[in-house]
Amino acid sequence: MTAGRESRMNPSIAVAQSLALDDVDAFIASSAIWEMPENRSVRYTFGQTPEDFSHSNHFSACLVPPDASREWLGALTRLNCDVFVECSREIDLADIAPLIKQQGGNKNTLSICLSTRSAYYLPVARKFVTALRHRELIGEKIAPTVEMAVQEAFANSLIHGNLELDTSGHLSMDSFTELGEETKRRLASGKHGGRAILLTARKRKNGHIVISINDQGNGFTPPADSCPTNVAGRKTTFGRGLPLIRSLCHAVNFSRDGRSIELEFDQEGTEFPSSSTPTNARLTSQPAHETDVDIRNPQNATILIADDTLLSREIIASYLRAEGFTNLAFAKDGEDAIEQVRKHNPDLIILDIIMPKLDGYGVCKALRANPDFAETPIIAQTALEENEGRTRIFDDGATDLILKPLNKAELIARTRIHLENRLLVKQLQAYQERTRSELTLARDMQENLNPAPENYRGTGLDYGLRISATFQMSSELGGDMWGLVPIDEHRLGVYIVDFAGHGLGAALNTFRLHSLIWSDQLRDREPGEYLENLNRHLKGLLPVGQYATMLYGVIDRVRGKFTYASAACTSPILGNSLTGQARYLDGSGVPLGVIRDARYETREVSFTAANFLLLYSDALIETTLDDGQFLSEDKLLTMLRETIIENRKEIDLAAQIADQFMDRAPAKLSDDFTIVSLQSTPIPCAI
Repeated sequence: MTAGRESRMNPSIAVAQSLALDDVDAFIASSAIWEMPENRSVRYTFGQTPEDFSHSNHFSACLVPPDASREWLGALTRLNCDVFVECSREIDLADIAPLIKQQGGNKNTLSICLSTRSAYYLPVARKFVTALRHRELIGEKIAPTVEMAVQEAFANSLIHGNLELDTSGHLSMDSFTELGEETKRRLASGKHGGRAILLTARKRKNGHIVISINDQGNGFTPPADSCPTNVAGRKTTFGRGLPLIRSLCHAVNFSRDGRSIELEFDQEGTEFPSSSTPTNARLTSQPAHETDVDIRNPQNATILIADDTLLSREIIASYLRAEGFTNLAFAKDGEDAIEQVRKHNPDLIILDIIMPKLDGYGVCKALRANPDFAETPIIAQTALEENEGRTRIFDDGATDLILKPLNKAELIARTRIHLENRLLVKQLQAYQERTRSELTLARDMQENLNPAPENYRGTGLDYGLRISATFQMSSELGGDMWGLVPIDEHRLGVYIVDFAGHGLGAALNTFRLHSLIWSDQLRDREPGEYLENLNRHLKGLLPVGQYATMLYGVIDRVRGKFTYASAACTSPILGNSLTGQARYLDGSGVPLGVIRDARYETREVSFTAANFLLLYSDALIETTLDDGQFLSEDKLLTMLRETIIENRKEIDLAAQIADQFMDRAPAKLSDDFTIVSLQSTPIPCAI
């Protein structure tokens, strides 16, 4: 059973904590995403923010709250889920629901369905394209083009589709003001503001990415493709935007009476085998049968002989049996070959090119378009004398070619070499799978070194702090780590660590340091003295040339102070949660593990009810962004100030900054990324 089908059979759903359980049950019972047989078991996992959900779990869907915030929009990038739907009593998915069902459960798709009211105030297009980059559905080069086209089409579907606003022609200041007031009225109404809009993306077998925007408006008849680009005077739904969209896309199509627009993008002209044939659909819709045969000996391999002539099949079989190959399967035509491949998952296919129903070319195309059989060796056999036909079979995916009449020695020799290569490939794949499984286990262990959201959020409440954090490794294993150290009822310690490099070596070092931190009973010392003691222990454990940067500090809510020491850590930022004004603190010091008797200065600053503290790893300021530059010190302070002023309420600051960073950072970071914010909130009565 494929992963997608399994997730639909037993869906696990990520649910925003703020949603009422009755609303969630009603939404699931409505079969808006799945048809729900009585025996289906649905598992809910609740979280206050996207960070509450484990990155290692895959969710069939994520239900976000009405009037979704930027934080939940950021879940597109941070949550392992392919379908995001706003759960609201006001939304009637109606004709949108079948479109969601078509996309669900496929790792090469992404869907988000929101109300018009939520989507109007959020940067949906940008976050959606960012998510596509991080899921590797689109490349970095094409991302700006995709974002521009999606933004234009999405805005038009919102404004002209669901809100049914007419913005054509010249707008005077009075009419512009009137349009703004009418927009507010329609957003507030259930008829317009409660309509659903669905944004989906899917990657085709040929490498093209197809993005569709689906609204619930009245639709429209688009101009013909041959129309001139200056259609601005027309009172169509897309006006000036349609020529722009067409200029950016490989193809543009409309459906659902003009309520869906489909944008197709050719990623750098890359071509892959087409998967549009019914044969290929049958291959992909049914999982391959896993063979139990041990092919450590090539003679135990499964070989499929596909030939429309019984005599030819028997001759080939006799040659193979004489050499000890007895695990044979047969197919009498092309369609039967597809069925037998699905049934037996052979290690080698001997394929006749000229066959009825589906020829060898079609069989090769269908197999190569399916990831399960893309590497299966295929020896084509033919009596064709034309070079064109013999060359074409290689273009369509054959591994080798032998000519009829068959020579026994040649057939056996080529069979052996391709099976031996197949054996090596399978052994390598098994090794990679075992390594991947072990790295996944190690990754989970390392992620558990950092506080879980429910833990750091609860600890923060105890100390009158709103704590937010985001952590992302640049490879399977990383060298970043952070944590909280409760000292007494009014003092909370916090640390952030960044080991040099990443991968296995850096990960082992984080385990070493984590053990030291939590075995040391001297955390009540001054931060400088604490780092000195930690450094002496770590120096004896680290190999030569390896070191760590670290900051350890203590927030004292009674004294209103932040006392800290730094071992060459990135400069922490202290700011005002009301005005957004912030400044860098001194992060200088000697890295841990370099000099055994290094000394560390204890520094102290005020930390009052209006302050916040931001800690981060160097990936935040040393990653090349989409403008070709780093996030400078001034730009980071500006980003913090604008984020605080724009929200004007308690926010998860680290998550907000991380989202803005991810929008502009490469999909694959070159270094581990950690960011932690601690914001003052009213101190509990117990303190």
